Amino acid sequence: MSALAGTPAEGQLRHKAEHVRELIGPLRERPSAHPAEVDTDTARAIRAEAYSRLEDAILDLSNALPQGTEDYDARKLFEFLVGLRRAIDADPEVQDAAGDVELHQLMMRDVLARIERRLLHDELDDPRAAVDFVLATLKRIPAGDLARLLGVSTKTIGAWRAGRPVTRNGERAVVLAQLLSYLRQSLTPLGIVLWFDAERDQLDGRTPLQLIEERGVASAHAPLVALARGSRGQLAG
Repeated sequence: MSALAGTPAEGQLRHKAEHVRELIGPLRERPSAHPAEVDTDTARAIRAEAYSRLEDAILDLSNALPQGTEDYDARKLFEFLVGLRRAIDADPEVQDAAGDVELHQLMMRDVLARIERRLLHDELDDPRAAVDFVLATLKRIPAGDLARLLGVSTKTIGAWRAGRPVTRNGERAVVLAQLLSYLRQSLTPLGIVLWFDAERDQLDGRTPLQLIEERGVASAHAPLVALARGSRGQLAG
């Protein structure tokens, strides 16, 4: 089994979160390629059923999280779910003319994205999973660049690609994987490599890779995560 799946519990959690994300979508508009062909009562019934499935999925995800319904993001999901229910009740024509249904969908997607990132980061705390994630995200990047980013030899990259255990630089692989989880949202694989080689004013003119080499991954972790999250992957310093 791929290390990206994490433990069975972690894999199940991410699957539940993905399921919720899939169910958030079909609630705003009439459920047809030709909305006018669906009468209002039918559209209302279909949307009510879609909402019910979403509610069940959110409850299932929340109960499965380590902190259960006490989890902060789980509470926010329920809060926005209540708002969504009210927006649906206030939209009997199933038109969402005021955009309230869409607004609550967007807020729920934002919370769910936080949950999914958190679950992914929990999985990436395992060096083997982290290496697999880096190799998958940068699969078309030459082994030499991968070796440079991970601080190992190209021979080690080959061994890791073959599934050999991660016995060195595991902490660096974990930090790199966490950075990639942010950067991949807005950068191509080549753009990610360039990001690590771009001098930054926020790093006193150093590149992210230089910061790792000079300070070590433990000290470089916080400033690089802040940079990756705040810059949205932009190369401008």
